Amino acid sequence: MAVTRRPRPDAGLPVGWALTLTFDVLATVLASLALCAVGLLLPGITEDHGPGTGPTSPTAVAAFATALALVASLAATTTLLSRAGSGRARPLALWLAAGRLALLVTTAGTFVGYGILTVEP
Repeated sequence: MAVTRRPRPDAGLPVGWALTLTFDVLATVLASLALCAVGLLLPGITEDHGPGTGPTSPTAVAAFATALALVASLAATTTLLSRAGSGRARPLALWLAAGRLALLVTTAGTFVGYGILTVEP
């Protein structure tokens, strides 16, 4: 009688990592939307309109590029995580997500602290 092996089910994520991934997705999407809004509003604020209706400000283009980079890194992490199963790529994807979330939170905290220290007094 032949014994058939069942594929081992992938181990689920621990609750801490699942929460980290959830906050990472939310923070990344919100940060990229905020950067797109800044990129759209910046030419009107600085009166830097080009010949057409599009923004030509290098700062606006940088905001759009940063938003695109955030979404691309989120897509790369998702791809790594979905194809990894429980292999070596899974911890890499989880640590990349945690690192991106730490950078976003640190950047947001820096902007809030800068606003409190320079605008409030």
